[in-house]
Amino acid sequence: PAVTFVAQTNTISRPPLLPSMGGEVAVASKAKGAPGAVWPLWKLILIALPQLGVQVLWCFIGPNSAPYMLHLGMGHALATLNNVAGPITGFFTGPIVGATSDSCTSKYGRRRPVILCGLIATWVAGMLFSSAEHFFEGSTAVYFAAPMYWIMDVTINILQTPHRALVADLASEEQQVPMQVVFVFFMAVGNFLGFSIMQIYDVPVEHMLELMIGICLLNTFCIAIQFLVAREKPLQRDADAPKQSLCAPVVNVVKAVKGSPRLLYHLAAVQCFVWIGNTAWNI
Repeated sequence: PAVTFVAQTNTISRPPLLPSMGGEVAVASKAKGAPGAVWPLWKLILIALPQLGVQVLWCFIGPNSAPYMLHLGMGHALATLNNVAGPITGFFTGPIVGATSDSCTSKYGRRRPVILCGLIATWVAGMLFSSAEHFFEGSTAVYFAAPMYWIMDVTINILQTPHRALVADLASEEQQVPMQVVFVFFMAVGNFLGFSIMQIYDVPVEHMLELMIGICLLNTFCIAIQFLVAREKPLQRDADAPKQSLCAPVVNVVKAVKGSPRLLYHLAAVQCFVWIGNTAWNI
């Protein structure tokens, strides 16, 4: 998946950040509610369940995007190059969605409205992307599917960004690390399921629409469970708090990178080459 961040606004206390797999950064916070109130671990695990569905989605479109573009008639070079959509869109989408979620004052909470919007958008983008050959013929299908793939990557980043933050909001300090392990476990299971789904058909790209419908239904089911279990307190915005621009989270990330130790640049280079290996040779 693409690199994502969860930003904090000035109106919210700044608890420590917990690193996690997949390039995300989770915001750790103490459980809300009465003193000593702790969410049962099994409920937090159910709230984290949508990470499994998201990982199935990433695992499915990752190795199939370039072959699908070839199936529609795109050239080999452009079909491979189109895979840069995830990392590029994730760099901008993650901080912006994270900051938007942090400052959301909906009566349904900070995270769930963003998750719902991401789910609906992923349904729309996924259906349009996977059904391009059913709507258009010849090269027109390629011109439609290629930008739709970028849009779908944006919607998936919107969908996945608040999941860790929601769990971190509700978990106690002692539950933060165990829940990060749960997320990693769900990602591993999601990768296995995503690969297994591709074995249903001999040529998965010829059945993109059917497979995409099934994966979107899986994500909907997981999020329905999450919404039934999770209970958020609405954020009360401080009227005197300064307002930030929409691009402020991205600017803050760039500023933070400038003052980072050399080891971070070393890790970034390693991650860069890993993604080149994952995306440039999957045709």
